[in-house]
Amino acid sequence: MIIYTDADACPVKQEIDDLAFRHQLDSYFVFTYAHVSQTSYYSNNIILDSEAEAVDLYIFNHAKTDDIIVTQDNGLAAIVLEKGATALTPRGKTFSKDDINILLIGRYEGIQAKRGKTRIKGPPPLKKEDRERFVESLNQLLKE
Repeated sequence: MIIYTDADACPVKQEIDDLAFRHQLDSYFVFTYAHVSQTSYYSNNIILDSEAEAVDLYIFNHAKTDDIIVTQDNGLAAIVLEKGATALTPRGKTFSKDDINILLIGRYEGIQAKRGKTRIKGPPPLKKEDRERFVESLNQLLKE
């Protein structure tokens, strides 16, 4: 089992790093150059060119069955689920094949609205409870 994190805008990198260290698992933070962090982590940093979908393609190409992917991207979640990996949001929600189609429709509608110059609200700020739920969810997945 390996943890891959879509790390460009991931707010729970420290939590992932702490759990990966505690469980002595391989963990990779996949960034583009535009989002590189100067923070030192136990996890390995993979730094890619700032091409569209570079992080998603790297994770998709490396993920295997039983790996854990941390992402806020519904599209990435959909494709890694098909490979048998588990996809988890930074808020601790595990993506499932049952709900991914609805999420992808929402993603498509959001893209269409942006093209029409409609402003779409992003998710609310991450709260302490969200971080706690994430740690609980990831810890549970690591124990399975």
